[in-house]
Amino acid sequence: MPKRLLLALAAAALAIVACSSGGSSSPSPTISPGSPLPNPSIKKAAVFVSVDGTPAANVPVEASTPKNTASPRPGTPFDTEYTGKKGLTHFHHLKPSKTYCWVAFITPSFKSSACATFEVWQSSTINLGT
Repeated sequence: MPKRLLLALAAAALAIVACSSGGSSSPSPTISPGSPLPNPSIKKAAVFVSVDGTPAANVPVEASTPKNTASPRPGTPFDTEYTGKKGLTHFHHLKPSKTYCWVAFITPSFKSSACATFEVWQSSTINLGT
């Protein structure tokens, strides 16, 4: 079983025990997430774009690396992909240890952006829009 799944299951079990402890006022133990190392086999990020919760098709999404990782903001784009019917697009050939930014151009006057470290883009979908 993958290490991340085991840690997630352990955290869920501790949360259940803490909730059923009969009102104990002691703080719940915390569990740190899996290894802070990037997974070298994951080189693809998924980006979902929605408008008012509805998937947005045919929206251009730019990918870039941030100008400054201490305060990430989108940098110069290196790739543009368009969302499909379900509002989803993928970016391939990413470097596992890098932080990336994505900007969705939903309308000429409205764009949505997010930057994420490998801990986020390797394990979940980047959500843009409203």
